[in-house]
Amino acid sequence: MKLSLLTYLLGKDMTLDELLDVVRKTGIDGLELRAEQGHKHGVELELTAEQRAEVKKRFEDAYVPFACLATGCRFEDLDATKRQAEIDRAKQYCDLAADCGAPRIRVFGNAFPAGADKQQVVENVGAALREIGEHAAPRGVDVCLEMHGDFYWWKYTLDAVELADHPRVGIVHNCDPREMKFGTISEFYTPVRKHLRHIHMHDLESDYPYKALFGMLKRDGYGGFM
Repeated sequence: MKLSLLTYLLGKDMTLDELLDVVRKTGIDGLELRAEQGHKHGVELELTAEQRAEVKKRFEDAYVPFACLATGCRFEDLDATKRQAEIDRAKQYCDLAADCGAPRIRVFGNAFPAGADKQQVVENVGAALREIGEHAAPRGVDVCLEMHGDFYWWKYTLDAVELADHPRVGIVHNCDPREMKFGTISEFYTPVRKHLRHIHMHDLESDYPYKALFGMLKRDGYGGFM
């Protein structure tokens, strides 16, 4: 297990150089950048080829792994044209990740539209993931669906990933407190663990059973970022 800093809240107002410096000085193992939020790191789709190469070099020179590029791409829309636009944007993020040295991107399923057939939405998300995975594969990038929004329920996420049926498609466990309503977190962790590529944690002083999660991850030899 390796600890990474994610710029969703912490670090959103720091430049890339400042972030890399903080990670090095604190002993954190990696850095995850949240795109599309106007964060000061500036790693966005608009970067030129030269700027992308410079970002990659700055990570390498700092000896800091680029753990993940977190996007807001989401695929629950019932409109196929809008969904395709999200798919195409996610492909662009795969290109950005590859250019900058990130091994994975994060995407969402996310929320079921009112009145939608849930199974159809899950199938749409799975199809989107497969298309993106096929684009990502030659670039050496993983596409990770987060257990977020309505897809916090493990079965929706697992079904979508298994429908995608692509080696470059995996899961981000989101440590959602709602899991605790259904018993132990092993009920959420165990079904998805074989697809687990990344983990997002929140308030470590909350009632979420992080100690139990860490124990299961250690048992299973999880070597990814948190």
